[in-house]
Amino acid sequence: MKKILMAVTEWNYPTVITPEVEAKIKALGDVVQREDLANKATEDYDPEAAYVKAIREVQPEIIVTGWGTAMLTMKAYRASPDLKYLCHCAGTVRKLVAREVIEAGLLVSNWGPLPARTVAEASLMMTLAGLRKVSGFIRAMDAGGWRDDEFTGASLFERKVGLQGLGVIAQEFVRLLGPFGCEVSAYSPHCPDEVFERLGVRRETSLARLYAESDVVSIHASNTPENYHVVNKEILDGMQDGAVLVNTARGAIIDGAALAQKLREGKIWAALDVYETEPLPEDSPFRGLTNALLMPHQGGPTADRRKDMGRHALANLTRYINGEPVTDVVDLRKYDLIT
Repeated sequence: MKKILMAVTEWNYPTVITPEVEAKIKALGDVVQREDLANKATEDYDPEAAYVKAIREVQPEIIVTGWGTAMLTMKAYRASPDLKYLCHCAGTVRKLVAREVIEAGLLVSNWGPLPARTVAEASLMMTLAGLRKVSGFIRAMDAGGWRDDEFTGASLFERKVGLQGLGVIAQEFVRLLGPFGCEVSAYSPHCPDEVFERLGVRRETSLARLYAESDVVSIHASNTPENYHVVNKEILDGMQDGAVLVNTARGAIIDGAALAQKLREGKIWAALDVYETEPLPEDSPFRGLTNALLMPHQGGPTADRRKDMGRHALANLTRYINGEPVTDVVDLRKYDLIT
């Protein structure tokens, strides 16, 4: 039987690897569970050294990882000549696998489009909360207040919604917007026309116009070098008064200092789930603003849906064991683009 090193960390193992999934994975191979391989160095813990030790001891062909698993460096990769496949239960692998390891030939897969519907759901929730100015109401009510004309909200029905990016999450978001009769446009230069036509979304060729003409802008772009701080002061200054900016993609897409200043002016509202520095620093200028709804990067699978991650990993492990093609492979191109 193939050796499988189960390296999903202790804190998220129970919700991702359910007993049913665990039993089926154990039926596929010789599983060795190491829940201590966390990507968190301390005075008495070296993640790389722990990984090297575990791989040398187990000599796995397959490693199963999740949120918070230590980085697989070249040194750790070389600790077992049998290592062929890393099955990641979650999304981004940039802090999980060194790029040179993929270059060296390790097969890596992730959850692919699995989280799209829950992130889209979070985007819808944040859009509604931004339009309804929920963050302002919460603070007013906590302070003993009641109704306040300053926080009179707006409806999503028949609004102009602009999408920065039209990948799988944005496409799910478009479907959720269906009942609201919104006029949806998107700035996504590399997305085929067929996708726009199928979804009934208007293509916008200017990011500045997308922001200027939308009541709501929802960011779904990739965290690439060209997108670093692409939402700058000029773009933000072009937004309509009362417009709502939603970001469930990555914080570095927005110039944070420019957004904080724009929010302090009180002209727009923002609902943010991601930040350039995470966890969000205590002294962040976003904290305490009545026109900013702040989420702690929780837009992905909710606790009750994390079981889908384990099921998806199980399906790929089964394919690999059976000699079938693995889905959602992270090659070098995906590695560089993935958020």
